[in-house]
Amino acid sequence: MKILQVSTYDVSGGAARAAYRLQKGLREMGHDSRMLVRHKDARDNAVVRVDANERLENSNEDFFLSGIIQPYYIDSNQTELSNTLFSLPYPGYDLSESPVVRSADIINLHWVAQYQSLMTLHRLLALRRPVVWTLHDQWAFTGGCHYSAGCEKYQSDCVECPQLRDDPFNLPAAILKDKLEIFRDANLTIVTPSRWMASCARKSRLFKGLRIDVIPNSLKTDLYMPLPKPEAKEAIGIPPQAIAMLFGAIDGSEKRKGFSELVDAVKFCQNEDIFQQLLHEDKLRLVCFGKPSHELESIGIPFVALGHLDTDEKIRNAYSAADIFLLPSLEDNLPNTVLESMSCGTPVVAFDVGGLPDMVTSGVTGQLVPLSDTRKMGETIIDLIQRPDLLKSMGEEGRKRAEREYALSVQAGRYSDLYKELHLSNNSDFDTEPAVSTAAAAWENGPKEESLSASVTTEIGPSFREIYDHVLMKALRSIPVTLNILEDNYLKDLEQQVKELHVHLEARLVKIHALTGMLKVAEADRAEGKREIEGLKTVLAQRAADINSLHEYINILNGEHSKCLSDVDRLTEDIYKLTEDVNKLTEWLKDSRQQFIELRRRFPVRVMKKLKLI
Repeated sequence: MKILQVSTYDVSGGAARAAYRLQKGLREMGHDSRMLVRHKDARDNAVVRVDANERLENSNEDFFLSGIIQPYYIDSNQTELSNTLFSLPYPGYDLSESPVVRSADIINLHWVAQYQSLMTLHRLLALRRPVVWTLHDQWAFTGGCHYSAGCEKYQSDCVECPQLRDDPFNLPAAILKDKLEIFRDANLTIVTPSRWMASCARKSRLFKGLRIDVIPNSLKTDLYMPLPKPEAKEAIGIPPQAIAMLFGAIDGSEKRKGFSELVDAVKFCQNEDIFQQLLHEDKLRLVCFGKPSHELESIGIPFVALGHLDTDEKIRNAYSAADIFLLPSLEDNLPNTVLESMSCGTPVVAFDVGGLPDMVTSGVTGQLVPLSDTRKMGETIIDLIQRPDLLKSMGEEGRKRAEREYALSVQAGRYSDLYKELHLSNNSDFDTEPAVSTAAAAWENGPKEESLSASVTTEIGPSFREIYDHVLMKALRSIPVTLNILEDNYLKDLEQQVKELHVHLEARLVKIHALTGMLKVAEADRAEGKREIEGLKTVLAQRAADINSLHEYINILNGEHSKCLSDVDRLTEDIYKLTEDVNKLTEWLKDSRQQFIELRRRFPVRVMKKLKLI
């Protein structure tokens, strides 16, 4: 089988690393798996970067979607509920015409925001290849949010999205409506890394009727493995005797990551005597990788900022040096950080949310605490730092579970079985044009270039198209009036284009208002016609009832008529019999009269009187 992984990134970010690890696992099993990405960082010939073709005809629309609507209608318009990414599914790189794509047996989508649009996904699905979509967040089945922050409107219509402050045109609802239309009857299989994400997908309006499998993420357990803690601590500048509490994220300011809650938990710890004693003895360290929260840096505990860790070895060393890994996420799928920590023998303390229960068993591989219960998290930290033997046993159990359930070969094997099943059950006829044969041969010989080109399409769905002008106009009006960089000639030209666009859109809106008025009149006529039709339906229903009554009366008359006919038949027979009797009597009387006449002739009257004959 020729397997194609499609991802926006290859190794940048948790979702990308999860996809790349699957790619590596499949190739180590001997499968021919390739990866098509928009942004490539890995030095791997099996990963191919997709570059955009020149496209002058739609450059304005591309700019309006990515440079106006996304930042000014969405990004700057988010409510306090969430500051997690909320992305428009446009524009998109059209991969459907690529010979490499058309020769694939299986297409596996991953995190494809800012890379694939609804229309380009529709074209991929139209190739009639089995498509698997691995969900690394909720964006695939929502109106645009990557995590719903507790909202469940993706189960119905995404109307009045709580993550957008001012959205008079219900943008997320239009996006979800387009998804429902575009993905209808698609040959699509959903895979989620966690049971929680699978539950969300099954409840979603978009994916509830599809096959949904749960296959956890994986990692190289022979790379992410425990190192002696004293050596690992010394390597990152921590005293061997110090208790190291590790945490990290790409962006510590993201509310979903829960760093505000972590601050509260650590502050609770600071009020405990044992914690203060360890601080006094210089036996505590907060260690952070990625971009930390400024409040945590200044909380009063010795802080070690490792920054961005750009190799697996550096990440492994950080986990090995830690005694506890703290994960305060308020929403999460199946974070790689937990897998990495467990594989390196470091127990995890986290909120009981999302896919965390799939990995962390309280008291065995770490400890889960109720969501947002910072006091309980603080109490758990205090308890564990006083129990080194428990930390050690939890770390050992976590390592065993990682080897047993999260090794590359385990995940790759489960995906391989799924691919084979889908490939065998796919009875569609593949394209047979020469380009496909050429592509198949090129696939077999391996990629010759590090990149391929694809056209970028700004085509949007019909529901979004209905509100596009209004959304764009509102976004344009939200752009700050004064920009310090307007001295630049390009931006001055752009400003002029925006002004001209305002005029153009105003004219279009006038036409739209006129058409809306005509539509309202037509709707009124339609409503009046509908009322008349309903009245006619009522009259027809009454007439039908009357006809049914007449049919019943006719049936009764027919019954009575049948009875009358039977009576007539009986009377006719009686009359016939009476007629026969009358005829017989008439004959008898006639005979009697003849006899009487004969007697009178023979006998005198006096004799007949005497004989009492007369």
